[in-house]
Amino acid sequence: MVEEVLYDRTYATRLENGLRIFVEEDPQSRSVSLATWIHVGSRDDPPNSQGIAHFIEHLAFKGTTRRDAVDISREIDSVGGSLNAGTGRESTVFYADVPAEGLDTAVDLVDDLVRNPAFESDKIELERTVVLDELRGHADDPEAVSFDRFFGRVWNDGHPLSRPVLGADDAVRTISQAQVTAHHRRHYRPDRMVVVACGAVDASSLIGSIATRYDAPPAASIAENPQAPPDFRVGRHHDTRSSAQTHIYVALPGSPTTDPDRYPMEVLNVLLGDGTSSRLFRAIREDRGLAYSVGSTVMRYSDSGLWMIYAGTAPNLATEVLERIEHELEILNANGPEEEEIVRAKARLRGLFILNMESNASRAMRIGTAAVLDREILSPSDVLARLDAVTTADVAAALDRFLRLESLHVTTVGPEA
Repeated sequence: MVEEVLYDRTYATRLENGLRIFVEEDPQSRSVSLATWIHVGSRDDPPNSQGIAHFIEHLAFKGTTRRDAVDISREIDSVGGSLNAGTGRESTVFYADVPAEGLDTAVDLVDDLVRNPAFESDKIELERTVVLDELRGHADDPEAVSFDRFFGRVWNDGHPLSRPVLGADDAVRTISQAQVTAHHRRHYRPDRMVVVACGAVDASSLIGSIATRYDAPPAASIAENPQAPPDFRVGRHHDTRSSAQTHIYVALPGSPTTDPDRYPMEVLNVLLGDGTSSRLFRAIREDRGLAYSVGSTVMRYSDSGLWMIYAGTAPNLATEVLERIEHELEILNANGPEEEEIVRAKARLRGLFILNMESNASRAMRIGTAAVLDREILSPSDVLARLDAVTTADVAAALDRFLRLESLHVTTVGPEA
């Protein structure tokens, strides 16, 4: 059944119905991580059903056409494994981690959750209460609320990517059984799914088992509604909220997940604000004690991206922290990075990647997130080689491309400025 060898002991297959399967064998492992990704997230929620992707993820665990919620819990416990799921802006994933002898159970459970949720009306009402309580907890988290306000403001008004993953309270209260069923039927199709297994697994055997389950013909074509990429919004905004801290977000336009400058950009981000030796951490926390939490990150989506800096600080220090962030950006923009910083940033990225590759779950996550967004899947050796190949000139080019001070977006959330 194996169609393609991606790299050593790692195989890929696409079934006739469009389902893609990736298996990375590790004979030294005694466990397996198995996951199914569906190319649907909060970005795909209809305007009147914000939160439906996240709601469906919850509802799958309330029972399928073959199992109730108790059966699901008991079966995964009976093999000493764990079972969970998560919803993002562009994908949803159901995953299990099990000892090797529990793989058949994991395959059956994940498949059942993904394809056969019962969506019984009483269970929908029961879980609606749970999700609404999750929304209330989210609303009580100042950092989470601040991020939602920033993310909703950094893109053009109303763009689907800007929606909170959990959805909106009013929408969750009114999502119907019919809407849930229709949304699941529309998006949970083999041609929008990726299955990944990493660890103590035989590729041919597992691919054959999954292919038998997905023996249905290709799903009928459904007209898609392609979304335009979001527009990045330059500007400065303060949202007043009663809180003990002011939350500061500074953003610049980034790039999509398939962008060729990915590796130089990651190096640039690390030396700016990822880690305790980064410029922002040293300048704001270590040297001046202005904030406990400060750092930067690169966020990538299928058609867009952000380079984001976050800091949380006392309201009376917010102006100074923001000025210091902008000052560090100006220095970096004017002088560029030092060779020593680049070497150190590459070493940090290399080390983090190697440590992640010690985990079956991390390896599965790496493959699945790339596959569901159609990004090239490289071997770990190739990833390290591309990182090692990043030069000072590459980082300088990324700096010139992405650090445009005239394009800054700033959102602060906290007490009255």
